[in-house]
Amino acid sequence: MKKKPGLQISPEDAELFREAVAKVQPLDQEARATPSPGQARRTPMQASQRPAKGFLYEEGELFYRADLSKDIIKTLRRGRFQPCAEIDLHGQTVAEAEQSLLRFLSAHTDFSFRCLLVITGKGSHSSEGYSPVRVAALDLLQSQSSVHAYCWARPEDGGTGAFYVLTRKFRS
Repeated sequence: MKKKPGLQISPEDAELFREAVAKVQPLDQEARATPSPGQARRTPMQASQRPAKGFLYEEGELFYRADLSKDIIKTLRRGRFQPCAEIDLHGQTVAEAEQSLLRFLSAHTDFSFRCLLVITGKGSHSSEGYSPVRVAALDLLQSQSSVHAYCWARPEDGGTGAFYVLTRKFRS
């Protein structure tokens, strides 16, 4: 361990510290699976996850339809659309999550733009090292014509474990 210049610890202080921590025992707990803030888990996007008519960015953090204006995308990414409803898919199987998400989208899609908050989690505590529910939810969102865009939520709304989803029905 390198000492910082100008910071000197006296031998008495060092001994006092050693005595104070001599009986400390480590806690019995599992190590957290979450990466440090500077490390992001990068998994390659599979071809089946890419939308036919839209743009998808790294790790699915941003998806939008080609006809959506840049101003709307910017507003969504900045979290300026207030979510009118939210769904939390934690603890559900992939099949349950897909059904819940389809019902949720159906109930909250209108002819005007609506922002929804979809919480999938990151899969940090998953044995697979990723969230299968998250992958399935993002795949499903891309396949729905009523979904015009989605992006990671702001930290206060769940950060990378949640998504703002912009929906709108097409007029027929």
